[in-house]
Amino acid sequence: MTEETKEKQYWSVDDLESLTDTIQEADITYQDKLIKVAWCELTESEEPKLLSMDESLSEDEKNEQYIELAKERVVKMMTKANEKKATDGALPVEVFGKLPSSVKFSVTNKILGVADPNAL
Repeated sequence: MTEETKEKQYWSVDDLESLTDTIQEADITYQDKLIKVAWCELTESEEPKLLSMDESLSEDEKNEQYIELAKERVVKMMTKANEKKATDGALPVEVFGKLPSSVKFSVTNKILGVADPNAL
């Protein structure tokens, strides 16, 4: 199917609302093996909050705070899936903080929907 003949598909309101209750799963390839991850989308009230950004911080320090916020978001998304009884074999949220940085980076990008972090 070419782009010209591809039919547009729209989300229904019910489908969008159900995303926060649906466990999503994916396999991530890391060093030729798979890691199963499970997560649920968050409602606005479930999102972690950054109370305020100190404008006197350097750009690197601000970016570090945003990275921490993203990590917290991923943990909440994984926790929500675990509470909803994610499929056996999914990466337990309890071990997320113990993973090598490169694995956490891959998991975080998948859950947050970052296709190619280097394509900015």
